[in-house]
Order: sequence, then C-alpha cells, then structure tokens
Amino acid sequence: MKSQHMRLPGLCVALTLLSLLFPDVLTAAPAARSANPIGRVARLFNRKLVVVEDRILWLQNRLDYLAAFDVKPLKEQVGWRCGKLDESGPAPWVSLDLGTEVPLSEIFLIPAQRQAGDSSDLFPRRFTVEAACCADFSDSRLIYTSGSRSQPSPDGYPIRINGDGFGARHVRLTIDDGHHRGMKEVSALAEIFVFSERQPVSLGAMVTAGDSVDIPGMWEPRYLVDGRTPLGLWEGGIWTLSRGDCLEVPEVNQQVEWQIDLQKESSIDRVILFPYALPELSGPGVVPPRLKIELSDCPDFSNATCIATQGAKELPVDLTTPVVFPISHPGNGRYLRILSEKAWQLGTRHLQALGEIEIWSNNVNLAAGIPVTVRNGELDHPIQELTDGFGGSKQIIPIHSWVTQLVERSQVQVEMDRLKDVGSKMAAESELNTAWGAAIALGLTFLIPVAIVERRRLISRTQLDKLRKRIASDLHDDIGSNLGSISLIARSAKRDLERLKGPDEIATDLGEMELIARESSLAMRDIVWLLERRQDTIGDLVQRMRDSAGRLLREIDYSLVCRSSKTTAKLTLDSKRHLFLFYKEALHNIVKHSQATTVTIRFYDARDRLVMEVADNGVGLPKVDGDQLAAVKKLSDRARVLDGTLHVESSPGEGTTLRLSVKRASLMANKKASHE
Repeated sequence: MKSQHMRLPGLCVALTLLSLLFPDVLTAAPAARSANPIGRVARLFNRKLVVVEDRILWLQNRLDYLAAFDVKPLKEQVGWRCGKLDESGPAPWVSLDLGTEVPLSEIFLIPAQRQAGDSSDLFPRRFTVEAACCADFSDSRLIYTSGSRSQPSPDGYPIRINGDGFGARHVRLTIDDGHHRGMKEVSALAEIFVFSERQPVSLGAMVTAGDSVDIPGMWEPRYLVDGRTPLGLWEGGIWTLSRGDCLEVPEVNQQVEWQIDLQKESSIDRVILFPYALPELSGPGVVPPRLKIELSDCPDFSNATCIATQGAKELPVDLTTPVVFPISHPGNGRYLRILSEKAWQLGTRHLQALGEIEIWSNNVNLAAGIPVTVRNGELDHPIQELTDGFGGSKQIIPIHSWVTQLVERSQVQVEMDRLKDVGSKMAAESELNTAWGAAIALGLTFLIPVAIVERRRLISRTQLDKLRKRIASDLHDDIGSNLGSISLIARSAKRDLERLKGPDEIATDLGEMELIARESSLAMRDIVWLLERRQDTIGDLVQRMRDSAGRLLREIDYSLVCRSSKTTAKLTLDSKRHLFLFYKEALHNIVKHSQATTVTIRFYDARDRLVMEVADNGVGLPKVDGDQLAAVKKLSDRARVLDGTLHVESSPGEGTTLRLSVKRASLMANKKASHE
C-alpha cells in the first residue's frame, strides 16, 4: 500500500489526461466505490470490480435486517450427545414422536456448542433423516441423506432440511459418520426443530435414542426438544425500550401472580416465557426460579387446574433462551395465571420479572396484545408490555422466521467472504495497473510533493470517521444505558408509591420522567443513525422512515411507498438530517393532534425534484390570524433550510396533506449524480 500512496498525487492531472484520451469510458463508468483516488480511476475501467463491490454492499445491507448470530453457551440442558458404544452394533440414532400425524415442512438441526478441548462442534459429518407414521418405522420414507459426502461443520449455524410435505408422526435421525473422541461416531446436537406449515411441532415431543452418552442435567435426548439453544432468544427486527414487567417485592411476601383473560374458553398447547433483561446487567435475562401455570373457567380461579410446572428443579435465574412449557394434557379454560412464590434476588432487592408471555393454541398466540394483571398483596394493576411482542429490548419474531433468518445469514456470510477475497484481488490488480500508468504519465518527481498532501488529507479524514463512530458508540452505550436505568427506576418508584398509597403528584411526576426517558432514548438512536456514514443514501433514509413509522404509528393504519429511481444516490449529512426531522415532526403532529385513522406516505421524483408527501384523514389543521397554519411553522422552517417548497392542503374534518418538494441538486452529496 505504501508504494500506491506514493502514486496518489497528480490525480487531477491524471483524470484530465485520461478524459482526453478515453472520454466515452469516463462518462459511461458508474460512480466509484473507493475513497482512494487511484481506486476511483481503476474502477472506471473495471466494470466487473464495480459489480462485485455492489454485490458486497447489498449483502452487507441484507445482514443488517437478519436475526443476529450471537452464540451464548448454555450452562445446563445443553443437548444430546451420542457415541458408538459397540463398534459392531448399529449406528447411533434419535427418534422424535410428534404426538400426532402432521405434514412435514422443514427440519432444522442446531449444532451443539463447542466443548472445552474439542477442535470442532461435533456436528455429524454424515447423517440420514427418515419419517414414518408407525413407531417401528416399518413404513419409513427417506427425507434426507448426506450420502458418501461428508457434511462440513456449520460453525454453529442451523442446518435446514426441507420436508416432503406428507404426513408423519415419527422423525428419526441416524448418525452415519461422526467423530472419534475415545469412541467411534461421536456427535452432538443442541436442538431439533420440526415445522409443519411454519409452526413448531417438535417442542416437548417424546424422544428415544440409541447409544446416547448421557450426563444428567447436561446431555440427555429430551433436551433436543426443549427450545433451548446456544443461539439465544428468538429476537430480531426493531429496537425498543419495552422489556416486560419487573416488580420489586418485600422479602416477607414474595408471591406474584400474572393473570390473563383469554377472552374465550380455549385449549392451551404450550406456554412460552421470555426472560426479563435488566438494563443494569449486560449478561443474560432473569425469570422467577419456581413457576406454576394454572387454567380455569372462573376469574377467581376457584376451580383452577395446574397445566404446567418446572418440576422439582428450580429454573436457572440467568437465562439466554426462552422457557417452553409444552402442555401434554391440555384442559379448557378462559383464565390463565402464572404463579411465582420465590423472587430473584439482586443484592438486597427481591425482583419478580418476566420479559414476554406467549400462550399458544392451534398455532395462534392467544396472549398477543391482551393486558396482563399483576398481583402482589394489595398491588393489582394491568400491564401491556408482557404481551406486546417485545422482550430484551428487541422484537420477538416467530421461531420459524428466526431460524430461517439464521440460515440465510450463514449463506449471505459465506458469499460475502468469498466475494471479498475476489474483490480485494481484483481491486489490488486494477489499482496497481492504474498507479503504474499514472506514474509513467506524470513522472515521479511531480507526484511526490502532492502525494504527501494527499496522504495527510486521507489520514485526517480517517481520524474524523473514527471520531464520528466513537461519538455514536458512546451515545448508544452510555447515554442509552443511563436512560434505560432512569426509566426502570422511575417505573419501580411509581409502583412503590401506588402500593404504599403515596402522593398522586409524585407518581404523576415519575410517570412523566419515565416517558421523557423513553422519548429521549428513541431520539438518541435517531441521532446515532444520522451520524452513520454508511447509511447516507435515499434508500437508507426510506428504510429508516419505515422503521420510525412502525414505532410512531402503531395504532394507525399506514402505508409508505417509494417511487424514486434515485434510491442509491447519497445525501449530504445536512439534507439527510433535515429530511428525517421534517418527517418525524410531521408524524408527531399526526399522532398528537390529527385523530387520524389512516396515513399515507409517498416518496417520488418530479422532474429534477424529490417530493415527500404525508397525508392523513384526520380533523385537519387549526388556523390562526392571517390564515397561517400554526401547526406547520416548524415544517416550513425545515423546508426553507433545504431550499425547498412546502405545500399544505387542509380543511376541517377532511384531513391534511403535506407536500415537501426539494431540488435533488440541493440534497445530493454527488452533484453530478443528481442530474443523471
């Protein structure tokens, strides 16, 4: 690289000379993907390199929207481990009884975490998957086989096997070739997920196995269907402050009940509890150590039936996975409650906490959006955050979507790594050839002094980028954590005041403190995004607008459509900031004042202008003296800063339409791209 930096100087003269020699090539070449001037010139003549780099950029953007791959090793209930105890005997196997015959859609194998001293994760090298309706597999059919080719280690990612869509009750996995660890065919798995029409049918299934190497509490066949994997919670999607319910209880009365009215009598298939993530701790989440789940057809639970419990052993308080309670003998009832008699202790504090509650019946989460009543002594209040679809500060996604996204992430990562190697070799070769051509054309004696200046400029720019990233990281980690702690403290203090029947004014102030902390945290995340240099295109702005609309317009039907053909064009930092703040101000006005039920957001081109249109069917804007629309003064100021025009259409009772029109030349970082 040093030799190339010595050839950087004379880029302006080199470009002029090249434009005279090859004008058609320069005008037809796409925008450069490199900050290095030599790299820009090299890419003008190498379209294959530009295509490869465009694909890498697309793959990187795709990774941002997939579930994160974050290995969090389990301390217990790790999975199933097997080995060939008798070398002349049959191959190790494990069989799942799904309880009823269902169409097989997909099967996912989750590798076990790597153990100390192991060079690999012990995922089987070759295996066979069969399905059958009879328990003895007399009618078995082949679903998948590795054949004679060894399966490479998936490096912790799930392996997807497509089903045949036909009915089956039993699924069997046979290890054809494993590893050698003191015995032959040693293999290990953390979980087997079987799906029928995108719904999990293997959770809590009956498991039998041959040649298991069992360690109680660590390795047993039944741990293959308990929903616990080293890949953590089933999370993805947007970030949120909603973490669930955390209640501080006195030491003498720790019992807490979470009650849910399911609205109708139902038969429960499974209950899934997600751990509560404390903002004070950066590690795993927590759940009460002892739980009991009851179902009743009376609101006072006078005839309650216990449908699930964790058994004699207490649940671990530090969890990185959901807790799944399969209901093997479901009863019918309308009211469900979760009882906890023992709190989790943090120092001298006793906390009863849950992150999210899901109650499944016939592939439907009956608890979604239904308030949960929390009871502890005299405390009796409803809470929405236990059934809002968020836990651990992120959105909980369906388990099928979660494992599918992890499989796609592994495929995207493999392709991106391969293209990076190809792209780096192509870039190095192209830049080297370009550098030598520039050096011969201009002469080393002329290039040396300019190279020094250019190198200093690049170093300065790199330092500014590092400072920008450090500021964004500090905002996210330090201020975000503090705001989350303030919100938790305010919420806990408010509940203590309500329980002790303290002054209403203080409880109101604490509620406002919690609200301000939430809004400040969300505003801080928007500021962090505005500082991101890699997300400066119109397409990135539209995606951020979509995320903000999902957060701000949760109770309003909305649509966001982008018809612009310039989504890859980069915006300046100022224009990106003012466009996004204009959009947020418009949405805030709708939520606070409009009483609208429908909002339409459009992004489109109008000749040389970019137009943002926000329309609602609300009550319209209030008017003041001079027929000036008072509610849009801030929006008018934003439009003026952007050198744009704001057109407002509003009548009482007929809704409001805001139309911001700005010349693309005023927005784009690359002025030439704005005219193409």
